[in-house]
Amino acid sequence: MTLEAQRKEAKFLDSRIDDSTARLLMKWNLAILGAALVHDGDHIMQAIRWKYRIPIHTLVINLVVYVLPTVTTFLLKNRRSSSYMTLAASGAVTSAGFLKVHFVGDTLGLWGIWDNSYFKLMKGVVVDGKLFKGITWYDWALLLDLPAISAPAIKTALEKRKEHKQQLEAAE
Repeated sequence: MTLEAQRKEAKFLDSRIDDSTARLLMKWNLAILGAALVHDGDHIMQAIRWKYRIPIHTLVINLVVYVLPTVTTFLLKNRRSSSYMTLAASGAVTSAGFLKVHFVGDTLGLWGIWDNSYFKLMKGVVVDGKLFKGITWYDWALLLDLPAISAPAIKTALEKRKEHKQQLEAAE
């Protein structure tokens, strides 16, 4: 990156976003956060349905899902232009992570019963001698709602970032 490009990027990152853009992006951020919370609430309902006890480490590790939306909230409250990309990253990373774990499964052993893909859980898996079975249509819906919300949120964040950058360049 050239020195001039670095200066432009620094100027951009030092600029503040306007109130209406911040409110719009906050709505998208809260929608992503809400979708993640509803999805996790569905996991609690699955555990109740299966009489499965969620391991404490799974609950603690799951908090990582909320880091980017929390950082985005802080950046938006402070009108930081870096919030455009944290919002986009939040939607993309969270959606990709949810889809990967639930479509493919996880080999790290971090998610308890949900180390198994939804496809395996539909058929049934045996853990500690007990059969756990049953993924419903609404479990799928509450998985797929996050990418459905994240896609327009990402698009909006990137469009607003581009507009902001163009406004700064035009003012020079």
